[in-house]
Amino acid sequence: MEDHDLIVIVTALVSALGLKEIWNIIKKKMDLSAKKEQSNETTKDKITALVIEELKNKIGELETKIDSLIKENVALREKLARMEERLMMNAKAKAGRKRKTTESKTK
Repeated sequence: MEDHDLIVIVTALVSALGLKEIWNIIKKKMDLSAKKEQSNETTKDKITALVIEELKNKIGELETKIDSLIKENVALREKLARMEERLMMNAKAKAGRKRKTTESKTK
């Protein structure tokens, strides 16, 4: 019965408005739906572009930070190498003094 009612309603609309008018109404509805989809896609594209731009900026900042940390690491390694060298020189000098004092005591 529902199909029959639907057919009667569609037939009544076609008779009252005419086939061309109904097609115009359906076409307008389809156009509005397409515009909504396009605006949603445009908004999504804009948001995606903004997120990508933010991520690019963050990556750039991180690269800068990494570069500065690498430079700091190199400087600290140089400083450590100099300290080790001074310790070795100090230890050699101290060992030499101990030998001289122990040799002079044994004689």
